Amino acid sequence: MSGFHKITESCLSVTGTKLKNNLLVLSSGIPSLDYVIGGGLPTGFREEYSPAEIKYIIHISFTESDVLGSYSRVLTKYFIAEGVVCKHDLLLFSADENPEEIVKELPQPCVVQKDDKINKVPQDEMKIAWRYEGLAQVESSFDDETNFGHHFDLSRYIDTDTIKKSNITYCFLNPVDNGKKGAFKNGLFTQTLNKIKDVLANDLYRRSSKKKNILRISIHLLGSPIWMAMDCDEEPIDNKYGHDLIKFMYCLRILLRDTNAVAFITIPSHLFDDDHIMNRLLYSMDNAVRIESFAGSDKETNPVFNEYHGLFHLTKLSALYSLVPFVPSSLDLAFKLKRKKFVIEKLHLPPELEESSEREQDDITAVPRGCGGFRKKDIEF
Repeated sequence: MSGFHKITESCLSVTGTKLKNNLLVLSSGIPSLDYVIGGGLPTGFREEYSPAEIKYIIHISFTESDVLGSYSRVLTKYFIAEGVVCKHDLLLFSADENPEEIVKELPQPCVVQKDDKINKVPQDEMKIAWRYEGLAQVESSFDDETNFGHHFDLSRYIDTDTIKKSNITYCFLNPVDNGKKGAFKNGLFTQTLNKIKDVLANDLYRRSSKKKNILRISIHLLGSPIWMAMDCDEEPIDNKYGHDLIKFMYCLRILLRDTNAVAFITIPSHLFDDDHIMNRLLYSMDNAVRIESFAGSDKETNPVFNEYHGLFHLTKLSALYSLVPFVPSSLDLAFKLKRKKFVIEKLHLPPELEESSEREQDDITAVPRGCGGFRKKDIEF
């Protein structure tokens, strides 16, 4: 029980965290996302069962970006904004966009008031059948399933004074000055790992230290074409460049062990032609989700999905200190990007379309035989 008390003290001393399954857990910034992945993002630490048996728990959250990368950018802003509000330290990497531009658009925290009038049914309205009255009301949103984390308003940004007071390290990676390549074909991977190693050398992120804090690491669009750029005197890289990503993930897991750090990574998986690369990457992840946007596809104009902006797939769920991972009530998930927030909901299809072949057949069969088999709308009196 001594290890449990140590973790409990660590949880109480760090803001924006909670204890679940004897693990220190923090929020991703989206309450609905925290619920579907099992309650939040656990930090990495080392647990010693005996001198001969040591178990490392490292958490790396992995998001397969949509084709345009707009929705994965929103998830990244939520992750960073939650760290700013909780006063966590932030380490931001990007080779496609200056991280300072992303921080300028962080959503502002807000208070969400529940509307109790939605569940009330007026007495004058007609009631449903008695056998359905005892059934629970279907809830599409997962926002009310957890009280952990904060709610944010995408229409308002965090003020610059709050951003300046936060401990944020920006790393805008330059493919020209990528330094030593080391064991990678591109020096950006080596540069990123060296920077993470230098920051993690601080005792604040060590579980054994008395004064602790959380380090949130964000790597935006890892594996984009900029990460795969080569020198002019070398041959271009083919689809085998994914091996650098696999090697990078394993090196990152080694750096994050026995630390109070969480990595949130977005990867444009649609650029990979080889499924073997994605399977290897998923093996090194703890939680993985995939965003399927409707923009530019046939589903964008399909009336079945007119209430949603895309599908939200749970690719991998972590099972830490449990035999099986947490599974939400429904795996058919979709997301909406409203004016003020990003919401993950259960996918509900409409009961019947307005104009369908089934409805036309019903109209034909409903007409008496004496009318000649015409549709109802074609009959004139």
